[in-house]
Amino acid sequence: MTCLCLNPTSERRGFWNAPVAWRFLAPIDEKRRSAAALRDAARRSSAGLLLRSWCRHGITAVIALLLAEAGFLPKADASTNLPSYYAHGTVLDADGVIAPWYQGLNGQLDERLNIAINVYKRYPWVDKPKAVMAAPDFVYNSHWSIKPDGTILIPPTTDWMCGDLCARAWSIVKGLTAYYQYSGDPIAFIYIPLAVDYILDYGLTDQKADWPSFPISTPTRGKAYGKCDPAGRSQLDLCAITGVEVLRAHKLTGNPRYLEMAKHWGDVFAAKCQFKNPDLPPWNRYVDPSVVGWSDVLSGTTSLIVDFLDDLVHIGYAGKEDAILKARDAGQRFLNEKMFPAWWVNDTWGRTYWDWDNPMMCGMVAMCADHFMKYPEVYPNWRNDLRNMLSLAWNRNGADPVSHGDVYSGAWAFPESSVCCGTSLSYNQYTAGPTIIRYGVLANDPWAREIGRRMMIMATYDSLPNGVVKDGLFGDQVATGEWSNLAHPWPLCQVMEAIAWLPAEFGPNRENHIVRSSSVVNEVAYEKGRISYSTYDTPAGTQEILRLAFAPSSVQADGQRLKQRQELDANGYSVKPLSNGDCMVAIRHDGRKRIVVEGADPQEVADDSSFAYSGPWTRVADPAAAGGSLHAATVADAAMTFRFTGNQVRLLGAVGPDGGWADAFVDGMKEPTIVEFWNPSIRNHQPIFLKKGLESGSHELKLVARGEKNPLASGTQVRIDGIQYSAASGDAGFGSGGGSREPQRLIFGYTGRADYVDSEGHTWRPGTEFVARLGFGADTLARCWWVSRRTMFIGGTKDEEIYRYGIHASEFWINLTVAPGTYVVRLHWADTPETPWVEREGKWETVSRPTTVAINGTTRIENLNVRNEVGTFKAYTREFPGIHAQNGIIEMRFKSTASHEAMIQAVEVLPVQP
Repeated sequence: MTCLCLNPTSERRGFWNAPVAWRFLAPIDEKRRSAAALRDAARRSSAGLLLRSWCRHGITAVIALLLAEAGFLPKADASTNLPSYYAHGTVLDADGVIAPWYQGLNGQLDERLNIAINVYKRYPWVDKPKAVMAAPDFVYNSHWSIKPDGTILIPPTTDWMCGDLCARAWSIVKGLTAYYQYSGDPIAFIYIPLAVDYILDYGLTDQKADWPSFPISTPTRGKAYGKCDPAGRSQLDLCAITGVEVLRAHKLTGNPRYLEMAKHWGDVFAAKCQFKNPDLPPWNRYVDPSVVGWSDVLSGTTSLIVDFLDDLVHIGYAGKEDAILKARDAGQRFLNEKMFPAWWVNDTWGRTYWDWDNPMMCGMVAMCADHFMKYPEVYPNWRNDLRNMLSLAWNRNGADPVSHGDVYSGAWAFPESSVCCGTSLSYNQYTAGPTIIRYGVLANDPWAREIGRRMMIMATYDSLPNGVVKDGLFGDQVATGEWSNLAHPWPLCQVMEAIAWLPAEFGPNRENHIVRSSSVVNEVAYEKGRISYSTYDTPAGTQEILRLAFAPSSVQADGQRLKQRQELDANGYSVKPLSNGDCMVAIRHDGRKRIVVEGADPQEVADDSSFAYSGPWTRVADPAAAGGSLHAATVADAAMTFRFTGNQVRLLGAVGPDGGWADAFVDGMKEPTIVEFWNPSIRNHQPIFLKKGLESGSHELKLVARGEKNPLASGTQVRIDGIQYSAASGDAGFGSGGGSREPQRLIFGYTGRADYVDSEGHTWRPGTEFVARLGFGADTLARCWWVSRRTMFIGGTKDEEIYRYGIHASEFWINLTVAPGTYVVRLHWADTPETPWVEREGKWETVSRPTTVAINGTTRIENLNVRNEVGTFKAYTREFPGIHAQNGIIEMRFKSTASHEAMIQAVEVLPVQP
């Protein structure tokens, strides 16, 4: 393999020069020096940050750009579809918008969950003496590789690759908690305690430290797989994320140790909060910034600390003399008064990943926005603020030409930031998509819902059934080939969130799932015609959303029957039928923890007496099992088979401390997973293997005991209890044909938090949905936004504010997401020069910005000179009727002549009523 690294000096001109770049590309023999070692060396040098951005995730991205420049790969063009994305060929809906490649009845997002869970279950374990305790390798380390046949390998690693400990724990705990409520799969009770216990036992500072018994969020020093070195980075926003997830783990498992530790961390945060100067953040970014080497200023990710403190307050723990409550309030004031007014500044929502000083990162924007949506009453301008900050990431992160960040088949796709990670675009679609969907639902905004929907469909093009994930736009492994968290735990976490907020579009057809809960579901059983579950707490407004294959005939809460209601302004439930026979069910149950939903379920069941057995099986009486008994085996090659007719199947069994491993085969093909029967506690009638998306018809499920176990198990027991299967069919769709049918009016360069209202009462929002290829690490706002009023006077208009700002670059394009239909496009200019003259090559010339405009690929204006048309400081408007949505967007591409810049002040896209 060859590692290609870019010399930082080649980007100083703000563009990519392929012939120059090749002089700085050096092959490195993988046998002598791995990519991880290269990054580790790079981070130790003063130029390392820039260098690492290319070597960390961007090896293939560099090659891809060079090939694109040479004409061998398509350049980014929002009005053109690429033949494939990531791991699959492109599929479009009737309107030319990205559509699922996967055609199984369970849907593409559910299939992505299944792939991730299968990888979790077959992930290699590590034990003493290499590690301090037995656990799957991902508990310690994100470093992995996966062969084309799906075999998972753990390469030799360094402490650097273990540095995302707390970020990884967030993925594991949040994702698997959501998956448990969704599926009932007991693996959450395996991996969550192991991840949390490792942090609590081996990842904290000393009890006498200045920040005592506090998370070492980024343990990049010390022995990998060992006790974390407290001299490593403790980044406070990541410490707060750890607190959120440890508290979530308590709510799921009931472990009191987790609750006490979360309370202690809240006490420490409160004690360290500074109240004296409201202009400064309440906390620094690091416990000890001297070990970091870059900024210690905490900005918008103050929200992550506030989120943790809020979670403690909401379970009834405010600290001594309400210290936690006071610290939370200080954080909220800082966010409202200092961060939101600077929503457009690069540092406001950036520089928060654990491994380097990275500006304007998609992940942090989404995480901050999630907090603000939890408490809208605290952030009264949340609708505008979140819309602005979420869409800003597309503009900022698409600046690097190497990334090809843009709109493809109607879906926004962009990298982690303007300084990372090449063409690795899918994992930031996973990051942003669910948050944008959530915003769209809570703000009742079809524009945001549609953007997020498309992003998640495109993101889930990245995976193959064997667990290989191709996150590179052109079908390669960029980040996911090395970082397991980005390949599966994080996508699992985010796909669960997307299904939670768009269950009618993304939820599996003809199945039963709890898709969203305002609490934590800590016990659930999915039976034929009966779903029973309990939640951790039940404050006012407690609610779950279920997608069911049947309409409920009864819903009970703590044994009392709930009423069906149109509006859930009190305890009760509502039912919304879907086109395929499924129902969306919302249940409110303030003050009542145990819920039972019953109805005429189309699935079928069979108990263990219906199976065919070979080898040494024993029938065991068990009053907790279906029918009062189950079958057990411990010896390798003991097998069970069952034939069924349908398109989905779930094998049920008992798990416990002596459980072993088995393999599953469907229609003779071995499934890429391990069927795990081990669990710290005995759990009966559990879904231990599932297969969905089958073609309707006759199938055979076979289970074969392996006679093996994980290092923590005391035996190799395999206990099977029954099976669930279904032949119910019907597809409710995936939400195609959506999008905003309302007028869209944007002022480019405008940074106000309140939308501008014009003289006719129309609202105009800040314009952020554009791409300008300014170069690696370029700050688009600094380079091409006019954010300050360039003049007060604008002639020829009643609405001068529309023309006082603007954007400018040699070439840029605006991509507006729209619903299918016909539109009128209005473009607004005003020539507002700071000076009428400019020196160019030793000569003084009149400033001009000749602008050529193409709309959806058709040139509409050539070399427009606004000054020649109307003079300076005067409004100029051009209107273009009959513009049809193309691939779900309207693209306006602006380009100037050599050595000049194109410009635009404002845009309107107005739907034409049919």
